[in-house]
Amino acid sequence: MSKAINKLRIASLLPSTTDICVSLGLHKHVVGITHECDFDPSTYNMLTVRDANLSSSDNQPTKPPLTLTVSHIDIHTSSQAEIDDAVKNSVHNGLSLYNLNDTALTDAKPSVILTQSLCDVCAVSLDEVDSEVACNFRPGQCKVISLEPESLVEVVDTFVTTAIACGVQKRGEELKSQFWEDVSKVKEAVSLSSKMKEGGQQPRIMFLEWLDPPYDAGHWIPDMFEWSGCTSSLDASQKPTRKSVRILWEQLYDCDPDVVLVGCCGFDLKRNLLDSIQAMDKLKPLRAFREGRIYAADGNLFFARPGPALREGIAILARCAYDDEKVVREALDELSFLPNEGNGWAKVNFPAKEKTQSIPDVEDIVTGDTFFELHQEACAANEDFYTDPATGYNVFTEVAHKKRGKCCGSGCRHCPYNHVNLKDKTMIQQPAFLYEGSNSSEDDGFISSLSSIPPNSHIKVLFFSGGKDSYLTIRKLVKQRLQNNGTGNFHLILLTTYDFDTKVIAHQDVHIDTVCRQARHLEIPLLGIPLHRGSGEEYLSRIEKGLDAVRSAIPNIKQLTLVFGDLHLEHIRQWREKELSNYALEYPLWNVPYTELIDDLEASGVNVVVSASNQDGVGVGTTFSRTLWKEATKMGIDGFGEEGEFHSVAEVWTVSREQSLGLKP
Repeated sequence: MSKAINKLRIASLLPSTTDICVSLGLHKHVVGITHECDFDPSTYNMLTVRDANLSSSDNQPTKPPLTLTVSHIDIHTSSQAEIDDAVKNSVHNGLSLYNLNDTALTDAKPSVILTQSLCDVCAVSLDEVDSEVACNFRPGQCKVISLEPESLVEVVDTFVTTAIACGVQKRGEELKSQFWEDVSKVKEAVSLSSKMKEGGQQPRIMFLEWLDPPYDAGHWIPDMFEWSGCTSSLDASQKPTRKSVRILWEQLYDCDPDVVLVGCCGFDLKRNLLDSIQAMDKLKPLRAFREGRIYAADGNLFFARPGPALREGIAILARCAYDDEKVVREALDELSFLPNEGNGWAKVNFPAKEKTQSIPDVEDIVTGDTFFELHQEACAANEDFYTDPATGYNVFTEVAHKKRGKCCGSGCRHCPYNHVNLKDKTMIQQPAFLYEGSNSSEDDGFISSLSSIPPNSHIKVLFFSGGKDSYLTIRKLVKQRLQNNGTGNFHLILLTTYDFDTKVIAHQDVHIDTVCRQARHLEIPLLGIPLHRGSGEEYLSRIEKGLDAVRSAIPNIKQLTLVFGDLHLEHIRQWREKELSNYALEYPLWNVPYTELIDDLEASGVNVVVSASNQDGVGVGTTFSRTLWKEATKMGIDGFGEEGEFHSVAEVWTVSREQSLGLKP
């Protein structure tokens, strides 16, 4: 062994460089690591090119390396949203979440420091490292090697860069060669796919580096897709950079991936499984959810770290993407480096919701404590805040917000400005438009954006749940409008009520994001009315506030008609006509024969899926069709679930907008 190697003392400021050092057989020379390094060479089973012991003459000390970094946030006890906020604050203030322990670094006496300059918030900044070295080490005493790979090729090249810096270049070249040889075996396995042989489409995958809010895969992970026989579900226009970017849930729904893999940065398999289950309502609209193709992985070890363990990550990607092909699955399982299911990766088994004898209606949500009354009393007294009975926090009143004079964009509970400056509209607490429509539609004006609706218009507000009945009501309104040849002009707006806490439309068990997706596809303005369980405010009061929001958005409305998709339940119609007697009410589907409704649904080509059910013979996720209608009738229940036996969601995006609306055959 050379004298240079014997004197080697490595300070590794990244978990990935620690992994590289262990793979190069240099672990006994590592004298300092980060607080995030899971440093245990005795259990290390990743790619290596040399036995862990350099030689029998190696007299390096065997005591554990010093911990050289500290973090200002505990990712193990913080939620993803809290971590995201901390990262954003750090970026805004030009700070890092991590700092060096300068005393520990000096005590470690490194001759080589391995660090990075790729990301200033996920590791100690290069500037801080250079500053500490300049202050505490003699010139030439310690060299700093900064790695900044962005692609998979560049990651593998860092094996050689690190090896050269540590005086073992040959090992680095061997490690690089072995890595490419092993991942080629993954590509060989997926080449057995019938899809690949027949020239079919590769599995389209969405890799989520974060869930709250969602971020897609960045840097080297898209290259890993290629080696695993996958393609990204996002097209090039949605992914203009190699970096991980924030996406909207609506974008995820629109791209409709075949497979979803949750591998959040910094989290192991257990945490990613837990967070995936907690995000079930967000993931539920996906086809991959219904088909059982959502997986979780140890994102920290196999994807986030640009090191040798990306080999395992590539194998995991392939295993999840081709889980439905036996021949590929068996070939991948033969690879010695693919972690077993449950040890590094796993299919997410989402809990089934307990069946109930009745599915709650939206009118039943507004119960509990009475912050609504407290707010009214505070406003009457011209007070700026009141104490929330559930949390003990002070909450600004509408009086206080009006003194400010504008929407602050924070999603305040009593915002009087329809949340106009709130970017994430799903976080509204007062009725507001979640989608304002598109100016591109050419439907003779009856489906228009809010900004293009002229004064003195007739507005029809459809109470829209996202299910088959309210969807067929849209088609009926369109048909009537076209048959009238321009007479009886009106403009259509959708209105949806949902639980503020869960963002779910209770009786449909459909997330509000799904309804937003429907509205965007149809290009119809959508008004959201969040219902607060702890408010004590009556349902009708919330509806009236929602209609006030419509009046605020459209000047001098000539007539406001409320439209419902009720089919034949007389007691519901009587309740509506009693409680909403100040408005003109319309029921386009009232007593329309079910055969006619089924014919129209089939003509639309839209896929309708059961979203909630209390019937054993009608499973959630089942396609609603003529066959299901007949089978439900034979079971002795209403074939359309009108009595609350089951509910549905219309996947209007499965066909063109024009076909979905009935504007063309």
